[in-house]
Amino acid sequence: MRAESRQLAAIVLAAGKGTRMKSQLPKVLHPLAGVPMVGRVVSTLNSIGIQDICAVIGGELEQLSACLENYQPLTLTVQTDRLGTGEAVACAGFGFNNTPVPNYAKGYWWSGTKLDCKHVLICAGDTPALDGQVLRSFLDSCFSRDSRLAVLAMRHPQPRGYGRILTDDQGQLQAIVEEKDATASEKKIDICNSGVIFAEKDLLFSLLGRLTTANAQKEYYLTDCFALARKQGIGADVWVTDHYEAFDGVNDRRQLADLEQRILRRIRENWMLQGVTFQLAESTYIEDTVLIGEDSVIGPHCSLLGRTRIGKSCEIGSHVCLKDVIIPDGTKVPPGTIQSSTTAS
Repeated sequence: MRAESRQLAAIVLAAGKGTRMKSQLPKVLHPLAGVPMVGRVVSTLNSIGIQDICAVIGGELEQLSACLENYQPLTLTVQTDRLGTGEAVACAGFGFNNTPVPNYAKGYWWSGTKLDCKHVLICAGDTPALDGQVLRSFLDSCFSRDSRLAVLAMRHPQPRGYGRILTDDQGQLQAIVEEKDATASEKKIDICNSGVIFAEKDLLFSLLGRLTTANAQKEYYLTDCFALARKQGIGADVWVTDHYEAFDGVNDRRQLADLEQRILRRIRENWMLQGVTFQLAESTYIEDTVLIGEDSVIGPHCSLLGRTRIGKSCEIGSHVCLKDVIIPDGTKVPPGTIQSSTTAS
C-alpha cells in the first residue's frame, strides 16, 4: 500500500436489516467458515494496511458491538432510521472529527476513537468474499490519478439487481443508475457498481448534504453523489475489474451457503499448497483459524474448528471433529473421534 494510505480510513456499512435471512441474528454476524461476514470484511481491510475503520451499525447494537470488539480498534456509529446507503454513510460522519453530518442523518456515535483522514474507502459489511488484491489495485489507481471520487466497477455476466455504471466517451463516470430506476437500455449494461467507493472525505460529505429521496425507493442513494459531483464539474474515475465474484453480497441463506463453499475451497487449497492432503476434500469443513503441519493427511468428512493446531505428519481419520485442540506431530487420530478443549493456544 502506498504511503498515501496513511490518510485513508474505511467506512463499512453494516446496518442492513437482512429480512430475507429470516433470523434474529443481524445479517452481517452470520458466520462463514467460523468468521462473521463483517469480520471478514474488516480483516480484509486490515490485510491491505487499513487500520482506521468506522463501521455503521443499525439495530441489535449490543450483539453487533460485542462481535466487533474482536476486531478492535474500530469506531462504531449508529444509523437509526436506515433510510438508504446515502444516510448510512452520512451517519458514519458521527465517527469523524471536523465532519459536518447532513441534517437528514438520524444516528449517533457509539464507541471508539473519532477518526481523522483525508480519504475514505466505502464498502459493504455483507460482502465477505472481498478480495484484498483487487482493493489494493483500485486504491493504487486512485492515488496515482489523484482521484477525488472513484468507483470500483465490475464487469458482470448477470448484472440484474446491480446499479449500472454510465460513462461518457472519455470513460468518466456520468452516473450510477440503480436497477429500479434504470431504463430498458441501461439494464443491458454489464458494467456494474461493486459498492466500493473512494472519495475525498470533505467532498463526499458535501455531496451527501445535497442528497434527496427523489427515487423509486424513497431513500438517500449514496450513488447519487456521482451525478451531483458531475453537475459541479467534478469528475469521477471508474476502475473496472473482471473479478465480480469478490463482491457477491449475502441476502439470504442460499447465498450464504454458496459463498461459504467458495471460502472453504479457498482455505483447503491454501493448505494443499502447503503440503497437506485432504481425502475427499469437498467433505472437510475447516475454519480460518485452524493450523495444519505439512505431510498431514485429513480423512473424509472431518470438521476442524476454532484454534485447532495439527502438527506435521499427522493422520486424521474420517468423521473426526476437533475444536480448539493441539494434535502433536505424528499423531494418528482414530476415525469418529470427537475432541474439544479450551487449552489450545
